[in-house]
Amino acid sequence: MKREMNQVSRLRTSNSLKAKLLYYFVFSMSFTVISFGIILTLSLSLQDIADERFEDEQSLHILQVQLDEIQEPIESYLGFYSSSSLAQLLYASETIKDTLPDKRVIIDDESELLKRDIYFLIDSYLLQVNQLIEMKRGRNVPGYTQGFEDLSILYNYITDKINEVSLKGFRSQLGEYRSFLELFRAIQMYSLILIVLIMAFAFSLLMKNVNTISFPIHQLSLMAGKISDGDFDMEDVQFDSVDEINHVASAFNEMKNSISHYINELKKQKDIEQQIMTERVRNLNMEQLLKRMELYTMQAQMNPHFLFNTINTGVQLAIVEEAEKTADFMENLAALFRYNIREKKFFVPLRHEYDGLMSYFNILKIRFPKTLRLELDINEELLDDFTCPAMALQPIVENSVLHAFKNKEGIGTVSVSIEYNHPILRISVKDDGIGIPEKTVKALLTPHTHDYQLSSKVMGLENVIQRCYFFYPEVENVVEIHSEIGRGTDIIININTEVEPCIGL
Repeated sequence: MKREMNQVSRLRTSNSLKAKLLYYFVFSMSFTVISFGIILTLSLSLQDIADERFEDEQSLHILQVQLDEIQEPIESYLGFYSSSSLAQLLYASETIKDTLPDKRVIIDDESELLKRDIYFLIDSYLLQVNQLIEMKRGRNVPGYTQGFEDLSILYNYITDKINEVSLKGFRSQLGEYRSFLELFRAIQMYSLILIVLIMAFAFSLLMKNVNTISFPIHQLSLMAGKISDGDFDMEDVQFDSVDEINHVASAFNEMKNSISHYINELKKQKDIEQQIMTERVRNLNMEQLLKRMELYTMQAQMNPHFLFNTINTGVQLAIVEEAEKTADFMENLAALFRYNIREKKFFVPLRHEYDGLMSYFNILKIRFPKTLRLELDINEELLDDFTCPAMALQPIVENSVLHAFKNKEGIGTVSVSIEYNHPILRISVKDDGIGIPEKTVKALLTPHTHDYQLSSKVMGLENVIQRCYFFYPEVENVVEIHSEIGRGTDIIININTEVEPCIGL
């Protein structure tokens, strides 16, 4: 098992981009080295052929130079008996002896035969040089004089022979020059073809590797573009490329599937959230409906309470007074009833509320002609410019009349004022009655729902306060109560004219 895993690992490693590039590099370099080795071998062979062609001419040229090195110092030695010339002469003689070949085989070649004759002539020349040196030492003037003339004749003859052999060799080489040139051109052509083949092979390997990498990357880029457009239904990409590209493709498929799964989960979650929001809206509608029903209930709670008291007063007046006063009373009562029945809106113009309050004031004047004083401080220019909650003033005034003056002697005063200080419309109902305990004030100013048990004594006032809370839930101090025991109470409604009231559905 372990061996099989190692084999798989080696196969995977060999398919990696690094391994392939290294393999192609080594293969290309080996092929290039072998090719240039062949070219180098052919070039060296051609060089050897050229060296062989010019080797004979070079050897003859060397012999000619060495002969010149002997001929010149021998004249100086014979003329002046110079020891340096003798040394130079002896050194040159030994040098040329070493140059001459020891074996001189007879070959059926005219050029080789001529060179063999030149070697023997040089031997004779060297022998005569030695004889001249002995004659010079023996002071045989006639002998070395005649010998120098014979030596010069032999020197010239040898030089002519060397030139003759060189000329024949040059002429024979001219015939071989074309063959040599054709061979050189053939080597150049073979080298060019080999270089082109190497370049073509290297280019094919390069394009193969480039296509192995670029084609999958191009396909991945196209797939990425489709994913960016939201298309996750395409099939997984599959490549038979190097390991690195295959790993990228596998990771890309996993990413695509993960994103698709994530988006599907988001869609499901969105559907669930949409259902929850729909349910919340439904619940909110029901809550708003309940609040609206609560508002109708709160408005409806005021009429029976007031109706009972006013009708009772009307009955008593009808018994004890003349019909004219009763008619006046009943006329104001009818106007007040008409207002209560007509105003079914949540908000009414301030003038409507003022007219209803005036009808109620007229009734109170008839009921309490000597014990109650009513005061109005209202700028009539404000009545047609603003609105207020329906049935807001009369219940507060009624609450003061019914509860503020109990157990108090003398005349009670109720003052109603309306003033505007941008953006607040301030409505105040103030009395000089017995006041409201602090605990009761806190209870009155506490927001509550319709299931709260209202106090029968403060039901009208509490109704107005809770409606103001409902209409202006975000406004602070929409209702204020300033009360002092034994000195009276001031109930204030602050309407922010820049805030839209909340009236439910």
